[in-house]
Amino acid sequence: MRSALLSSVWTLFADPRLDGASDPVRLTSVLVLAKAPAASAHVITMSRDLAGWLGYGVSHVLHTVVPDVRASGIATCVPARDSAGWTHALDFELLPLKEARGQQGLNPLSLLSRRDLATFLRFCEAVLCPGWAPRDRPATPAGFLAKRRGRGSATDRLAMLLLALSARADGGVPMAPGRLPKGYTRSEATVAKLLGCSVDEARPVLKRLLVLGGVAWDRPERYGEDRLLVPAIRDAYQRARTASKPAPEQSVEDASGSSASAAPEELDAGAGCARCGEEGERESLVLAGDGWAQLSFEDVPVEVPAACGVQEPEVEASSQVKTGVDGSSGEAVAAGPHAAHPPVVTLSSSSAGDLDCFSGSAVLGEDPLRERAGAYEDLPGATEVLDAAAGGAVPLRGEQLSASTGWGWGSPVRTGGSVRPVGVPDDLTVALAPVAWLWAGLGRASTGAWLAKTVRRELVRLRSFVGDSEGVAERRLAERLKRRLDRQRTPVQDLAAWLIRRGLPQNNGCWSNLCDDGIRIDSGGTCPSCDCLIGDRRGLRQIVATEVAAQHPQVAAGEWRGAYEEALRAKFDYQSAVDAVRWERAAERQVAFYAAVEEQKAQLAEEKERRAARPCEDCGRTEAAGLCPVCSLSRSTKALVDQAVDIAVAVRADVDDPQAVAALTAQVGEDTWAVVRGAGAPDGAGDPVCRAFAEKDLAQKVLEQRRQRALQRLRESGPAEMEAAHVRRMTLHGMFPTEKNRERAEKAAAKARERVAQDLLREFLGDLARARAAALPRERPPAWSERCSDLAGRPLDEDTVAVGAGAGSA
Repeated sequence: MRSALLSSVWTLFADPRLDGASDPVRLTSVLVLAKAPAASAHVITMSRDLAGWLGYGVSHVLHTVVPDVRASGIATCVPARDSAGWTHALDFELLPLKEARGQQGLNPLSLLSRRDLATFLRFCEAVLCPGWAPRDRPATPAGFLAKRRGRGSATDRLAMLLLALSARADGGVPMAPGRLPKGYTRSEATVAKLLGCSVDEARPVLKRLLVLGGVAWDRPERYGEDRLLVPAIRDAYQRARTASKPAPEQSVEDASGSSASAAPEELDAGAGCARCGEEGERESLVLAGDGWAQLSFEDVPVEVPAACGVQEPEVEASSQVKTGVDGSSGEAVAAGPHAAHPPVVTLSSSSAGDLDCFSGSAVLGEDPLRERAGAYEDLPGATEVLDAAAGGAVPLRGEQLSASTGWGWGSPVRTGGSVRPVGVPDDLTVALAPVAWLWAGLGRASTGAWLAKTVRRELVRLRSFVGDSEGVAERRLAERLKRRLDRQRTPVQDLAAWLIRRGLPQNNGCWSNLCDDGIRIDSGGTCPSCDCLIGDRRGLRQIVATEVAAQHPQVAAGEWRGAYEEALRAKFDYQSAVDAVRWERAAERQVAFYAAVEEQKAQLAEEKERRAARPCEDCGRTEAAGLCPVCSLSRSTKALVDQAVDIAVAVRADVDDPQAVAALTAQVGEDTWAVVRGAGAPDGAGDPVCRAFAEKDLAQKVLEQRRQRALQRLRESGPAEMEAAHVRRMTLHGMFPTEKNRERAEKAAAKARERVAQDLLREFLGDLARARAAALPRERPPAWSERCSDLAGRPLDEDTVAVGAGAGSA
C-alpha cells in the first residue's frame, strides 16, 4: 500500500497545474486527496482545521493559501460563510482526482480504494495532525510534527510527509543516486529531490527536521551524514513485530484452561497490549499493529490450534481497538477480532507488521477485516467451499486453512515461516499496477527480480511497436494485464506462472503483429483486421438470411429459423472447404519455394567447389581457387611497389625526356625490389606464405614513407608557400593581431599548404602517366591505298569523272 500511496502523491505532483506551485499549495492538494471520499472529489473542511494541518494562521490560509490554490487550478474552492459574512468552511474539489476517476483508466489516483484513502488519512494524521479531542468521540492525538508552525512550516511538513512515505520498514530513507554537488551531502540532495528544489533550499529544511526529531542520521558512525532515518516508522514496525511474537510463559492451553479466575489479572498485567491497554498515551507514530491496524489472522501457523475466543463479525461500527477484556465471559478470556494477544494464539513473523505497506482500515462502519483477510468470504458459495475443504468444519477467522484450500484472488495460503514481502520495482509501477496487490505474495526477492527482468523484456518488445515515448509501452502492458485479469474466472494462485503463460504473452487475434486481443498496440484502438473478419462473418450471415428469405417467402417463423441454420451451416462448410483448398495450395507453393531455395543452394555449393578446384593462374598449383595465397600476395606486393616507384619518379624525373623517365624508373624499381625482397619471415621460417606476407607488409611501409617524403617536399615548394601566405593574409584581414587570431591563421595556412601538396602530387603522377603513354611505340596505320586496294588501281581521268557524274544525275 505504501507504494500505491506514494505513486498517487507523485502522480498528483506531476500534474501540469502544479508546475511552479508553492509548497503550501502542494501540501493542501495532498491533504485534500487524503480527506477525499471514495465516491467523489469534494472535501469540506473548516478553515481553522486546514490552518492547523498547514501550520499557519487562519488569516494566512484564507488570504494567501486559498487564493493560490484557486490560481493554480489544481482544485476549486467554494467558501461557506456564516450570517455575519465570515468564512468558516471551505468546499474543495480536487480536479486531478475527479478527472482520473472519470477516465476509468490505470491512473494511480483512480486506483485508490476507500481503505487506501482511509489509511492515507490516518498516516497524515500521525505526521501532521494538529490534534483534537471531541466531546462524544475518541480524541485524535497530534502528529509528531504538529509543533512545527509559522513561516516555512508547510515546506517542512511536506518534506516530512514525503520522507515518511518513502521510508522502508527499518525506517531508512532511500537516498538519491548520482553525483553530488561539491560541498553538499547525499541527505540534502535526497530532500531536494523530494521537494523538487535546489540543494541550497533543502539544506535548512533538513536541519529543522533534525532539530524537531522527525528524522535522524542512520548509523552516523558508519555512514556519517549520508543516510537518513525516520524513527517513527522504525518504531512502529518494531512494535508490530513485537506484538506478533508469542509470549514464552503462556500457551494456548493456559488461555483456554480451567483457571479462569486468574486469567483477567494475568492478561491485564502481562499482555501489555498497546491496543487494549489504557495505561499510557501513544507518544509516536501509530502504524500497523499499534492502536488502530488489525493484524491478519491468516498468518497463524497450521500446526497451532485456533483459540481466538468468540468473534462478532456482525458488529457494524467497530473502532478496531478493544479497550479492555471482558471478564464476564465464560469462554477463554480473549479479546475480540483485533490483533491477537500472543498468549492466546501464536502468530508467525510474516504478519501485517512485516509488510512494507499499511494494512487494515481506519474507517468506522466498515468491515474490520483488512482487505486480503476478507477476500472472497462474502461471495455466494464460499462457505460451502471452505466447509468442504476443511473436512466439514467451517474454520473461524483466527484459524489457519490447509495449504490446499487457498482461497482469494492471488493470495495463496501461507503455512507459517517467514515470508518477506516483495515490492514492485519503481520503473515498473505503471506497467504492473493491475497486479501490484499480487506482487507482494511472490515470497522471494529473487523471484521478483527474475520476473521483473521478464517484464522489462516485454516492455522492450512493446517499445519496438509504440516507440520510445515515455510511459506508452507501460500503459499498453498495464491495459493488457487488466484485460487478462478481467477475463480470469479462477483465482490467480501463482502470479509468476500466470504472468509467463497468460499475462505477458501477446495474443494475436488476426494476422497483424500489432494486434493484441483485438486491440492495436500502437494506437490502443480496435484492430481493423479483426473488425474486418467480424464484418465478413456478419456479412455472410446477412447474405444467408437474404437468400433463405428469397427462397422460402411463405415459410413459417418457427421453420424459418431451422432453414436459416441449415443454410448457414452449408455456407460455412463451403467456405471452410474453399479455405482448406487455398491453404493446401499455399502449402504446396511454400514447399516448391523451399525446394527451389535448396536447389539454388546446391548449385551455389557446386559452383564454389568448382572454383576451389581451379589451379593457380601464376604457378599452376592445384585446387587453389584460381590463385594461391603466395601468388595473390605477390600481386598485391607488385602493385604497391609500382606505386612507390611512380611517386619517386614523379617527384624527381623530367617528364619531357622519355629516356630519362625510363632509366630512372628502372633504377628506382630495382632499388625498391631489393629492399622489399630483403625482408624475411617474422619468425625466420622458410614458409612461402609468411615470406610473401612479409614482403607485402614492407612494400606497404615503403609506399607510405615515400608518399610522406614527397608531400613534405611539396609543402616546402614555392606554390605551397605562396598559397599559405595568401591564406594567412586573408585570414588576418580585418582582425586584431592577437595570439588567438595568429594561431587561427597558422592553422588555415597549414591546411592550404597540405592541400596544395596533395594537388601537386596528383598532378605530377598524372604527367608521369601521360609521358609513359606517349613513349609507348605505336603501330603505323596502313595507308589508304593499302586499305582500299581495289580503288587504288582505277585511273582518275576526265572520262571516269564524267561517267560518274552522269550516273549520279541519272
